[in-house]
Amino acid sequence: MICGKLSDFETMRLAPLGGAVIQAVAWIRNLPANPKEGRYPLDGNGLYALVLSYKTGPARSSRYETHRKYADLQYTMTGAEGIDWAPRESLAPDGEYNAEKDLLFHRPGPAFGRVVNAAGFFSFYTPVDAHRPKIRIADHAGVLKVVVKIPVDHLALAGCSP
Repeated sequence: MICGKLSDFETMRLAPLGGAVIQAVAWIRNLPANPKEGRYPLDGNGLYALVLSYKTGPARSSRYETHRKYADLQYTMTGAEGIDWAPRESLAPDGEYNAEKDLLFHRPGPAFGRVVNAAGFFSFYTPVDAHRPKIRIADHAGVLKVVVKIPVDHLALAGCSP
């Protein structure tokens, strides 16, 4: 898991993540201030973005999830949310893997860390990173965010396979 302010992407020297991540960051930077919710294809090879708006709540109301085929670049446009992180191997599955949605939920377990994604901040999760979004932070009852789904075979990192 990697997190930071999107404006610091180059300073953080994250370009080695690969061209798909650079493309995702450029797409986010070109969004209007209040984009329409929905799914946006970014290329013809499986890279796409979801613009989402939702209410946040207590951690117990959210679930850990992992993906096998995609990494998530999650960027907050307005509001804020907490996202708990834990190594995938530390959590037991909660149901079967849904290949169509590339989604596996996990049973509750201890968080190894919590990211606060406020406006302008991002977090990046590979298939080994269980993450539990939608956690209320202070007075922020909701969030407008972008989740770019990056196929793992587009990443330039070793060790990110499902």
